[in-house]
Amino acid sequence: MKILGIDQSYTSSGVVLLEDGELVKGHKFAANKESNRFAQAYEIALHLAEFVDEHEPDIIAIEGLAFGMRGNVTRDLGGLQFVIISHLQEVKNRDVEIVAPTSVKKFATGSGRAKKNEMIDNLPEPVYNYFTELGLKKSTGLADMADAYWIAKTAEANSKEG
Repeated sequence: MKILGIDQSYTSSGVVLLEDGELVKGHKFAANKESNRFAQAYEIALHLAEFVDEHEPDIIAIEGLAFGMRGNVTRDLGGLQFVIISHLQEVKNRDVEIVAPTSVKKFATGSGRAKKNEMIDNLPEPVYNYFTELGLKKSTGLADMADAYWIAKTAEANSKEG
């Protein structure tokens, strides 16, 4: 079974593909900073759709919104999530599972209030090594990739329960 985990962001989206529970591919990407939010969201949705076409995951999971954020961040990310999901569902005819951030954190660390460092610290050593071999650091996307990994693992566990 292939599971795609997506940690969406305009500045550093993390994407992880698991096959039979093992990490097979991961990468991060960002939208063109010069574009407006609408063009950025569409660019990200197209990128993810290409990834889906290439790897044909059985499950696509995306992190839900954290409503504790302030300012326009929640609205912007809500718009991004809407564009991604609507594109994958309506254009690619693929269902997308939304995984609550607290359930991802709880699955990864045992606490629904875990911090980014804890998510990274709980990665299996081979996964952590794979991400750092990609050149990722805590300040350059490692946390996004860790989130994407744990989103995929949470979706995997949910699929076994349901």
